[in-house]
Amino acid sequence: MKIFKRYYAIIALVAPFLLAACADNDVYNPDKVRPVPPVENPLGEDFVAPTGFDWSMITTVKLNIEVKDEFNGMYNYLAEVFTTNPLTDATATPIAADYAKAGKNYVVEISIPKSIERVYVRQTDPKQRKEVYEFVVPGNGETLNCKLYYSGGTTTRAGTGSTSAANAAIAAGFKELEDNNYTVETPDIPTAPDKSDDPVSQYDKNKFNDGARIVVPAGEVSSVIYQMASGKGTIFVKGTWKVTNIYSNFDIYVLNGGKIEIATPSNKTFTTVSKFVVEKGGTVECTSNFAANYGDWFIGGDFIANGDVTFGASTSSVTIASGVTMSINNGTLKPCSKVYKNFGTITAATITANMGSYPEIYNAGAIEVAGVMDLVKMNFINKGELTVGQWFKVDNSKVLNKGQLSSLNLEFTTSTFSNYGAILVDEQTGVIKTNNTSNGSFIVNHDKGIIKGYHLSGGVSVYNDSYGEFTIFENSSVDMLYNSCALIVKEKFNWGNVTLDNGSITGEKPENLNTSGSNADQWKPVPVVMSNDSPIQYILKNGSVIKATLLHINRTPSNFRGEGSNPSLLQVGGVRISQGGDTNLKDLVIEMPENAFTYDPPYNGINNAKWLTSGCSTTGWGGSKNTFSTCGGYYYSGNEGDPDPEDPEKPDVEDKTVYTYAFEDQWPAYGDFDMNDIVVSIDKMTATNDNKKLSIKGHIRAVGSSRKTGVGIQFLNVSSSGVTLAGKVQNGTPVFESGQNNPVVIISINAHKHCNPNIADDDFSFYNTIPSAGSQYNGNGAEFEIIMTFPTAEEATKAMNVKNLDVFIISKEAQGNIGRTEVHMANYAPTNLGTTALFGMSNDASANNTMLNVSKKGYYISTEGLAWGICIPNTEVWKWPKEYMMITGVYPDFKNWVINGGQTEDLDWISNHTNDIFVNP
Repeated sequence: MKIFKRYYAIIALVAPFLLAACADNDVYNPDKVRPVPPVENPLGEDFVAPTGFDWSMITTVKLNIEVKDEFNGMYNYLAEVFTTNPLTDATATPIAADYAKAGKNYVVEISIPKSIERVYVRQTDPKQRKEVYEFVVPGNGETLNCKLYYSGGTTTRAGTGSTSAANAAIAAGFKELEDNNYTVETPDIPTAPDKSDDPVSQYDKNKFNDGARIVVPAGEVSSVIYQMASGKGTIFVKGTWKVTNIYSNFDIYVLNGGKIEIATPSNKTFTTVSKFVVEKGGTVECTSNFAANYGDWFIGGDFIANGDVTFGASTSSVTIASGVTMSINNGTLKPCSKVYKNFGTITAATITANMGSYPEIYNAGAIEVAGVMDLVKMNFINKGELTVGQWFKVDNSKVLNKGQLSSLNLEFTTSTFSNYGAILVDEQTGVIKTNNTSNGSFIVNHDKGIIKGYHLSGGVSVYNDSYGEFTIFENSSVDMLYNSCALIVKEKFNWGNVTLDNGSITGEKPENLNTSGSNADQWKPVPVVMSNDSPIQYILKNGSVIKATLLHINRTPSNFRGEGSNPSLLQVGGVRISQGGDTNLKDLVIEMPENAFTYDPPYNGINNAKWLTSGCSTTGWGGSKNTFSTCGGYYYSGNEGDPDPEDPEKPDVEDKTVYTYAFEDQWPAYGDFDMNDIVVSIDKMTATNDNKKLSIKGHIRAVGSSRKTGVGIQFLNVSSSGVTLAGKVQNGTPVFESGQNNPVVIISINAHKHCNPNIADDDFSFYNTIPSAGSQYNGNGAEFEIIMTFPTAEEATKAMNVKNLDVFIISKEAQGNIGRTEVHMANYAPTNLGTTALFGMSNDASANNTMLNVSKKGYYISTEGLAWGICIPNTEVWKWPKEYMMITGVYPDFKNWVINGGQTEDLDWISNHTNDIFVNP
């Protein structure tokens, strides 16, 4: 075998000693160890483990489990520790379990595969109520403090009157339209003379001087076009005045019984009327399109139009008085005056306002629009009733609603809606549609406000302090939903950025809601809750609730977080995951049935699309003992559990991880590193009989050694005192080996014959390393079981901890005063019967290696940091290489795991192999 050049000088120095040993007069001395020279590293000169690499794929953690004792120590709480979630894994069994109560935490040390990133603790209280908490596994040797309760305050029944959403909207930049609280200010009407003042001359009877008063007498019909020679005049209409044009500056008063009939050319706009007042009992009738762009207009009598009616931006104000009807039968009202105030009733085919200077429409009466109402860059205050037959559209406008706004559909673009009243969009087909990429669009629904519709879609930030009800509620942008009261969604909720503050998102609310007791069952779940964009952020504060039949994770990463003094509830009937990122949940109460998860290919929730909780209490549907009470009236008093409290029954515990131990037998020299000289598996460990009786079942799987080889287990950190043994090993019933400080059980004295009882004692043919159909040297291996009954469950728990199981092989029996040659995993010391005379010899650095001038590294670790035995935890037996196949050739990623120092990302080396693994034919 080739020796590396760096060994030449060293071997030259030790060679005389080796030759002297061979030339000794005593050809064989059983009390003397022959020196073993170092050999070449078969894995290659660059295959060197970094300093400190311990070869372990196991993490050991101390759990300090604390409960919130509601019974002041009278009863015990049961804490069970799992490596998979028992709510989602029907096969999950606890690896540890014991009691805790006030003043007595459950403290236990567990050892689990490093590939396991999270542990689950299920608490059962004295009323037999179960909760599951999930915790991130810390570093090896660290303590994990597990608090099995929400650390906030106690929930009391919520009141009404929330303002948190509105305050959040203000913090986000929302500015509400100021309510100017207009009132009807009836103008003073001068006393009308009995007749008109004299005209300029008898030859120009329709032209008057400044200050003239003109009267259209009662009972008369006039079609005169009055003019002023200079200045401003006043016209009093007592009869009927038919107007086609007004050229001069007038104040016009239509008195009780008077009437103006306006029939202007289509392009004519009144720009010279300073004041236009219709007294109660007066009438204005437009038989053609009408437009005014100047003055103050007060309509105290009926206004009837059969064409378009326009009040332009230069019109100072328009007031429709209470009890008055403005009817625009076949045209469009364009209320673009600086202020347009309605205290009466307006009916129109359409209303359009698009002046770009933010004039204000104030409605304290009723507006009825048969078709579309379209506002662009307008302010609209509604304190009465607005009814729109088709679409109410707002673009770059501000709306303040304190009355009732009803429309078949509503559309707004980059606008703000502030609602204290009711916004009612058709509940069968009506859409609230917004622009998809919102920039500053807000809907703020204040306390006692109501918003209803069939479908909200687009991009908008919604802040709700009261009540919203929809069939579909979705957003295609990253805008905020801040809900601090009740949001009802009957079919689908689709939103990405959500904050609930004592708010709820549920399905239909019952009509006759029980307000005196628990009513949670009356509230239906939302059929589907999903997310529209990533990253998804859901924050549930202060006792908030989401109740859904299905939570569909279709965007990732997804984050759900609880905040505030009271726990919040995420109650879902199922979870469907169709994205590969993780879903992270923190500080919530989660209720879901068993087997709640489904995954769309290729996602599986194991290597991707994980559901990860931290600080969450997870129970079955309706299983939480917490109280939840929201602003909208949802009240859940909590699962009361068994009325007669008692200690929960302590279960059996079981470690179902399969631990495969693979050894090389040439220690202290390197072997061929096919890691199949001995392959042992511990298949299952179970503690029963109040967790005092421990059963360890396993197999000798393969023997690739060409010498007689034994197998044993040394139990660390436990005593054999008071322990009874049972089970089955090669020699029959297990016994503790004498002469040992620690309990030691020998499983096999001759592994070849243990696996293949029919062969001769000196037949050391390879077993289960060379596949050959029909060969007696292929088979199922040798089964063994060690049953130990301890005086206490604590001792049994320690013995069940895989860290305390020191599986080793015996490659050479004791001779004379030289103990037997044992090979242990890295950093495990030999038993009292194992020799230490080979320490520091050949390639070993269990002690200072003077041959290679290398300092001590650790038990059974080579001068290059390599090991002769490894423990591989998995869900199944590790597939060892065939005979003569080096592990690095069969498992290509093994090298990275070693030379990178056992990094977490390299742990999956055990899953990536070639076809040169042994498979029983």
